[in-house]
Amino acid sequence: MRLPLPCLALLLGVSLPALAARGVFVSDVAVDAVEQPESRKVVFTVEAGRPYPLVKKGGPSRAWCKLQGASTEGWVLCEGAPESTASAAPSAADLVAADRQVVLRGPAGSAAVQGVADEDTGDSDEEQAAPVSWKPATGCATTCDGAPLFAKPPALSAMDREVLALCPARPDASVSEGDVRRFLSRHYDDARLQRALSVAGRPGARQANIDWLTGLWVSTGPRNAFTHVFCGDDWQRGPIGGLHFLPRYAQLEAEGRICYQGPARGGAALKGDAYTIRFKGVAPWSCGKKHIGGFSRSPDAVGIMSIGTRAFARCCARGGAKKEGGVYSAPDLGGTNWRIWCGTRNGTYGIATLHPTDDEATCGE
Repeated sequence: MRLPLPCLALLLGVSLPALAARGVFVSDVAVDAVEQPESRKVVFTVEAGRPYPLVKKGGPSRAWCKLQGASTEGWVLCEGAPESTASAAPSAADLVAADRQVVLRGPAGSAAVQGVADEDTGDSDEEQAAPVSWKPATGCATTCDGAPLFAKPPALSAMDREVLALCPARPDASVSEGDVRRFLSRHYDDARLQRALSVAGRPGARQANIDWLTGLWVSTGPRNAFTHVFCGDDWQRGPIGGLHFLPRYAQLEAEGRICYQGPARGGAALKGDAYTIRFKGVAPWSCGKKHIGGFSRSPDAVGIMSIGTRAFARCCARGGAKKEGGVYSAPDLGGTNWRIWCGTRNGTYGIATLHPTDDEATCGE
């Protein structure tokens, strides 16, 4: 059984961080780099004595360091490392060079666990082995040439940060079924989710309902609605898919991974409570474009999942019926309608996408 990094440090009796130079992290012992601070999901192994580019510090009490591995980024506990060691994110050339030089190895020679959208497998990304090195996007702009949508990034709630911590560090990866299940378990008693389950005709039976909700948002395929809606996907295929969660858009914009391209309809990006905009990716993250996309200012992540679950119950149908979605409305949604599409895009039948719209309602409460 793999031990969480803090536990491993206690057992070994070692101090994990040691910085050899500005922007470089070196550990005296081999340690696991995890997907997010305090996560149990290992993305690569930090080899003893080997320098790794230090991307930034963060996490609880800023006690974690984000490192650049051969083809992905990961976090290690590095409490005590000086703030001045943090350097700018590596360039596309650095990423390509690293991909060519090193093959990631997991503990004891096993494959490191890393989620990836793979069209040939239905495994969850907790079960997939390390993928072939991700190829950074090239051939498009590496910086934005216009003003951002948000001159100042919006304030984040604890739940916003919780969701952002689940979004993959790589554009070709997906949020795992296990992570979505744990998120739903933590927020299961929220009155909005309980109402959504009631609308869907599923009172009681906590574990069965968590399983059902997880399947609705993750399904069995390599792609899933949770990643699509909250994190964005299809970064490498184009057009960019999903990204209907304001905090995630703001995060990627602030990190210089996407560029605002103006309103998608009319002269204003914000109409009522929803943004409708155009944006594009920035190399090495993505060269994709989003010709029309949007997100609402009001609902948090649980609110969006609740709306999606209610919309699924009212606007979608199984059993071969010609009812694969619609525009959902309800009196408590503040006048914003939500477009939902359902189907087997992500494996078994479930939610394919959900986003605010100014189209007229076709289904609802």
